[in-house]
Amino acid sequence: MPTQTPALLRLALLAAWFPGCSTDSPGASACGTAACSATDPTTDPSTDVSTTGPGQCGNGVVDPGETCDDGEECSDGVCNSDAYTGEKHCNAACSGLYPGWCGDKAMQATETCDEGGNTLACDADCTPVECGDGLLNPAASEACDDGAENADAYDDSPDEVTCNTTCMGKAPHCGDGVCQEANEDASCADCTCGDGITSAPETCDDGMGGTQTDTPTCDADCTAIECGDGHPNLAAGEKCDDGNDENDDECRNDCTTCGNGTVQPGEECDDGNTVDDDGCSNECILPRLVFVTSSGFVGNLGGLAGADMKCAAAGMSANPDLPATAWRAWLSDDTGSPSTRFDTNFTGWYRLVDGTPIAKGWSDLTDSNLLAAINLTENVTAPADPLNAWSNTAPTGATVDGSHCEKWTSSSFNEDVKGRLGATTATNSDWTHLNPTNCSNSFHLYCFQDVP
Repeated sequence: MPTQTPALLRLALLAAWFPGCSTDSPGASACGTAACSATDPTTDPSTDVSTTGPGQCGNGVVDPGETCDDGEECSDGVCNSDAYTGEKHCNAACSGLYPGWCGDKAMQATETCDEGGNTLACDADCTPVECGDGLLNPAASEACDDGAENADAYDDSPDEVTCNTTCMGKAPHCGDGVCQEANEDASCADCTCGDGITSAPETCDDGMGGTQTDTPTCDADCTAIECGDGHPNLAAGEKCDDGNDENDDECRNDCTTCGNGTVQPGEECDDGNTVDDDGCSNECILPRLVFVTSSGFVGNLGGLAGADMKCAAAGMSANPDLPATAWRAWLSDDTGSPSTRFDTNFTGWYRLVDGTPIAKGWSDLTDSNLLAAINLTENVTAPADPLNAWSNTAPTGATVDGSHCEKWTSSSFNEDVKGRLGATTATNSDWTHLNPTNCSNSFHLYCFQDVP
C-alpha cells in the first residue's frame, strides 16, 4: 500500500469532522465557517442561530469577534434578531445592537410615541398616557393605575383599595379624610367631630387628632361660633355666653362682660363706660405707667438688673402700690432687650403718670411713633437737661448694637466704649434711637410698668 503523506492525512481528518466538505474542496481549510456550512444541504440556517454570525453567535456568551449575544431563548421577546421587538437586543450577526427599540427617543413604525421613558404625554412602553392602561406613569401625575379595576365606587377593603378612574388617588374609602355618609358612620374616624374634617351635619371642624376643641373659627361641638348659643368660646374672643337675650345681666348680648360696671373673671377693671384711654380700656384692661427718671446716671448702671432696680426705686413715687418687680428699664445689651424682657402681649394703654396716653399695647409702642413724648418723671415733672435717656434699643424693642457701655457696667471716657441714647422730647424713632456717646456722661432712664 502506498504511504500517505501527512498533508493527505490532515485532509482526511477534516473530511471526517465536517460532513459535506470534500477533502479536495478548495475551501477545506475553512471548513466549519458559515460559508462552508451553507454548502451542506443537511444544514438548515433557520433553525441554527449560529449561522447568522460568528461560529458561536446564539450561545448567549459574547465570544471573540462578537459585541453582544442574547442567546436563543426568545421567550421574553428579546434575542439575536434583525427585527424590531420593542426591547433593546442584539442583532442577528452578534455584531451590535439592533438600531431601534422602545426608549431610544426615535419613533419606530409600531410605536405611537417614544420619549425615552415615562413623560407627561408618553408611557415608558411607547404608548400614549391613558388612565386605565395599567401602566403607572408618575410623570403624567398618575398616583396609581390598576387598569380595568380602576373604580370610583366606595371600597370597603382598606388593605387593597383600588385606584380611582382618574388615576389621581384611591377610590373612596374609610380613612381618605372624607366622610362618605352613605357608607360610613362614627365608627370611621372620618366621620367624627374633632378630626379636622367638616362632614355633615358638622358646619365646621378644626379639631386635631380626634380632639374636640374650641378654636377661633369653630366651637368644640363642630358648630359655627354664635354668641347666644350658650357655649362660651374663649378662643374666639367670647368672654361669656349665657344663651339669653338679656343685655344688662352679667353677660351682655355680644358675649362680653366688659362695660357693665362689674369686674368679671378675666377682667382687670370695668368702669362701665366707653372711654378707651381712661383708667380702664374698653377691653377692661388697666393702663400701665411710663416715666423718665428724674435722676441721671452714668453708663455703669449695674447691668440690666441694676437699671431695673433704679426704675423700681423711682417707681415708688410714681405708684407706691406697685411692687418693685413691676418695673423694667427700657434698655438693651447683648443679654436682653425690651423685646425679650417685656410683656409683649400687652394690649392695654401705656400712659404717663399724669394720664397722658403714649401708645396702646406693645404693637403700638413699637411702631416708631408715640402719641406723646415720654417727658415726665416719676414726680410728674419735666426732666432736667440733658433731655436724653440711655437706650441702645431699636424702635421695635430689639438691641441695636454693641453700644451698651460694656453691658452697662462702664462709665469710661474711652472713645471705644459708648452707649446709645434716646431723646425724651421725640415721638418718632428718635425717642429710643440716637447716636452713641461716652459712657462717662449722665443721662436719664425710661421706666415701664410691666405687670398690672
